[in-house]
Amino acid sequence: MAEGFPDRPGYSFDPGPPPEASRYLRNKGLRPAFSFMDVEPEEHAVAFCVAKVMELDLAEAMRGEVQKALDQGLPFEAFMKSWRSNPKLADWWGRREMVDPVTGERVEAQLGSPRRLRTIYNANLRTARAAGQWERIERTKAAFPFLEYRTGPSETHRKHHLAKAGLILPVDAAFWDEWMPPNGWGCKCWVRQVTAAEAKRRGISAEPEVPDAVWENERTGERRIVPQGIDPGWQRNPGKLRLQNMEAVLVDKLEALPEAARAAAIRDIATSWRAERVLKGQAPGAVPVAVLPADVAAAVGMSRRVIRTTSDYGRKFLDKEREVTTATLLALTEALESGTLLIERGKDSDSLLVISRGEAPWLFALKLLPGSGEIWVRTMHRLKAAKLRRLMSDDAVTVLRE
Repeated sequence: MAEGFPDRPGYSFDPGPPPEASRYLRNKGLRPAFSFMDVEPEEHAVAFCVAKVMELDLAEAMRGEVQKALDQGLPFEAFMKSWRSNPKLADWWGRREMVDPVTGERVEAQLGSPRRLRTIYNANLRTARAAGQWERIERTKAAFPFLEYRTGPSETHRKHHLAKAGLILPVDAAFWDEWMPPNGWGCKCWVRQVTAAEAKRRGISAEPEVPDAVWENERTGERRIVPQGIDPGWQRNPGKLRLQNMEAVLVDKLEALPEAARAAAIRDIATSWRAERVLKGQAPGAVPVAVLPADVAAAVGMSRRVIRTTSDYGRKFLDKEREVTTATLLALTEALESGTLLIERGKDSDSLLVISRGEAPWLFALKLLPGSGEIWVRTMHRLKAAKLRRLMSDDAVTVLRE
């Protein structure tokens, strides 16, 4: 097994790093930290940090060395040599007196050492590769809807990790929110994607009840519940968390754009390869596809205006309507501007029904969630004249615009 890729099987048709893993690491921000206990698990997913590194330029140089190791497949010895020869990192070595920003005390801190570099190397490469793997898992879960928990090549295994070996669960099981490896310092566990046929043949596991443990942060006194068997700070699935953060940030950025720029951005996204794959049920997460006009948003009581859809909805669209493409999403945008708009009252939530113009109109049902500000494309299909007449005469339907 190549040491530069500690979680990779012993062979590969592509010697380069998975692009998803490289992108995950490259897009991380920088987070100064005196101790790993000062950084939340959610921050680890979005920011590169090394304990006892308080300067951004130093952290940036360190991230550059880790990025090089990942992209070039450097074994640890080559990584350490490159690190030690970097002039920006030359002074970060040995022991040095530092001021602890939490306590204000002056302490003798261990900076660089071969042991610390190996920890930095292993932790960052394994996490990046796991996050990249999660992106591929989400993208291919239609073909491989299950995951199997596997232990790595360590001579000894932690008992809680060993107890999970061979566990087969759906990709969407809540278990993977916390137990997607690595699950601690030095953990070499990994997951293998499994087809539905293999999962059925071998037996799908019952989702285990994992007991919690109370961990106290000795620096702050804060107590936190963590799953028993996972090191504190490692209890989140970084790939899934990054995907959720990306979606939230994207919606916020779209909301903040000027009207013309927002309209152009939405059209670019709605006709992109990612939107196409979401419509086919092949890509993870959600994608923005349209924006409510300001007057329509005000009329239906929505504080936010970005409309999204997911792969789960995409698979339903394809089951019912083979014509759905990215061009259909442009029809939604046009219909929001000039089509017929109806409000359909529901038990749990209302829907905005958007009907396009033309001889073969589209019906788009948008689920409105005022509490969260979310708007989802619930369904879209061709609308027959008889169905339109029924809608117009339905007591639960109010005409907003004809």
